[in-house]
Amino acid sequence: MLNKKSKISFTFFGVLFAVAFGLNWIWEISQTFAFEMSGISGGKMLLFCTFAAVIDGFVAIAIYRILHKIIAVVNWKFYLAATVLGALSAVFFEQTAFTFGLWEYNEKMIVVPFTKIGLLPFVQLTVLVPAAILLSRLIFFGREQT
Repeated sequence: MLNKKSKISFTFFGVLFAVAFGLNWIWEISQTFAFEMSGISGGKMLLFCTFAAVIDGFVAIAIYRILHKIIAVVNWKFYLAATVLGALSAVFFEQTAFTFGLWEYNEKMIVVPFTKIGLLPFVQLTVLVPAAILLSRLIFFGREQT
């Protein structure tokens, strides 16, 4: 049986997942113009973006859990670390996708120098992970604990 603290944590992580999923799903759909999508139907593209947003939601939860164990207080250091881990996650996912040929960029994608990854996916997790954490804490705890 769950105690009150774990019940609150489970509920908070549900809120964090929902917020992160929603933000990332919008971003995933919005950036499709810069990816090579030849031969992919609209339905498959929508399904792929939804699956990617689910993964992004779990990434936000993982980053929060890791940082909460390392930095117990959610302050500017916590959000800065979430930004850095979001950026590193973006680089990892894009490089993994290229290794396995999951997607390609078209000429509309700006590529970040030295990383060879697109600016849009790089900015996505760099910005949306800390944003999802902040919004979730505002929703769940209110202003006093963000």
